[in-house]
Amino acid sequence: MNFKRSALYGVMLTAISAQAMAQDSTGSFINDSKVDAKFRTFYFNRDFEGRNDAIAAAQALRLDYQSGYASDLIGFDASLFTVGKLSGDTGEGGTGVLQTNSDGSQSGYTKIGQAYLKLKLGQEAELKAGRMVIDTPLFNDSDSRITPSSTQVVMLDGSFHGADLYGIWSDKASAKTEDGFHDYVDNQGNDYEVIVLGGGYTFDNKVSVHAAHGQADNVLRQTYFNVSYPMALSQDMTLLLDAHHYIGEADGDGALDSVGSDYDSDLTNLAAQLRYQQMKFTLSYQAVNGDEYEESWDGFTHDDNGLVTWNSVQRLDFDRADERSWQARLDYKFKSVPGLSVMTRYTRGDNIDTGSGPDGKEWERNVELRYNFPYVEGLSLRWRNSTVRSTETSNTDENRLILNYNIALL
Repeated sequence: MNFKRSALYGVMLTAISAQAMAQDSTGSFINDSKVDAKFRTFYFNRDFEGRNDAIAAAQALRLDYQSGYASDLIGFDASLFTVGKLSGDTGEGGTGVLQTNSDGSQSGYTKIGQAYLKLKLGQEAELKAGRMVIDTPLFNDSDSRITPSSTQVVMLDGSFHGADLYGIWSDKASAKTEDGFHDYVDNQGNDYEVIVLGGGYTFDNKVSVHAAHGQADNVLRQTYFNVSYPMALSQDMTLLLDAHHYIGEADGDGALDSVGSDYDSDLTNLAAQLRYQQMKFTLSYQAVNGDEYEESWDGFTHDDNGLVTWNSVQRLDFDRADERSWQARLDYKFKSVPGLSVMTRYTRGDNIDTGSGPDGKEWERNVELRYNFPYVEGLSLRWRNSTVRSTETSNTDENRLILNYNIALL
């Protein structure tokens, strides 16, 4: 599908939208509209050994507009992302909070992060076309910094006999700090598109399954499976069993240089979480067979797609070639201080195939404190800390401080 065909979809949906809104005698398109403002203040400091630290602070405003449906048929949603620089010296970029310019300086940005038409197809299905923040296992936009990444897609999703199904076609993406959308380009200089089909189902016994398959023609194929089973052990205790499996393969001569034309990898993650009253304790094991797993559809050039496994943590994903990793994690909500919670985890990986010499190894320790202000709805404060020691990447100590405030304007 090329640009002309994509533009044709836009023209068709715009024409349908205009006709539906003209016939919308009830005014539901306007009357059911919502406007939300999301303020986020973000401080990022990553200390490196032997090189400049990455430091930035910024203030973001995200305005989300969500329309009603004209004639109970069609609507339009949009989001404005704007980021103002508070601090960030030249040579301290690479934070994902501010743009890093060619001269090494850092700056803010503004972009239309979302703008898409939505068309109801009966009561159980919907077609969306435009630019949006999406969240599926094989196609998701990261919100780990001050504004999320975004993707240009045509997406059809719906519920059929209890199964939630979706299909996604995409030709452009915009990373978190980019102010524009860019084509996917293979290693031969050709544009390409990504198609993902998937769905999930929850059985009566609460076992849920999810499967998805995606393909970037002549570049990359990915397949994903998930099975999750929550069990009630007592009135106050539950056990969650969760399994994820990814399969990745190169799909032709256009395969990106980041993986190579002979790329072949699979990744399995198994986790068990015990929940008792205010506490959750999680154990997780992850294994990679073959090459380092590549979850991004364009080698993280513009697409910020990520893994949804337990061992994908604050900085590392523990997805290197043949890596084996395990994790222990504790979450706790304080009864004595309503709104205050803490999370700490330790993840360790080894058996990394370095291609030559001894196997590589790495570990990451995370601590996160979060406080939801009980008397101010929508206000929260988070401190995220990580320590990374690795034979495969830079050793770092990192702190992130994030203040969020969400308010409904309409």
